[in-house]
Amino acid sequence: MPKAVVMLSDNDLARAYHALVIALSAKAMGYDVYLFATGLGAYVFSKKPRTRLVGLPYLASVYVRWKLRGLGARRLEDLARECLSTGVKVYVDEPVTKMLGLEPLPGVEVAGSLTFLALAKDAELVLTF
Repeated sequence: MPKAVVMLSDNDLARAYHALVIALSAKAMGYDVYLFATGLGAYVFSKKPRTRLVGLPYLASVYVRWKLRGLGARRLEDLARECLSTGVKVYVDEPVTKMLGLEPLPGVEVAGSLTFLALAKDAELVLTF
């Protein structure tokens, strides 16, 4: 089976949303999918997820979330859980997890950069967000 590796390094709503949708789409196409979350992206797969809309004031970010809900867009937390339930293998970066004091969701493994490099080495597709 072909292998896809996705790196999520930011918890910005747009970047994280696209990374998770791409991971789920690749899984649906028959790829073995590995998602490595590092930096602020590790928040997406923590028990207390946080996302942000870069450069937008608070009220503007509330408006964007409201519009997305009106369009039927799924919540980022729901997409993260779907990744885990459909067999996307999710890793969060160990140093980042320790530094931010995050507790990963059940099913998420803690790993370092060597794991990402080993996964990416023989992958047919490597994407970063």
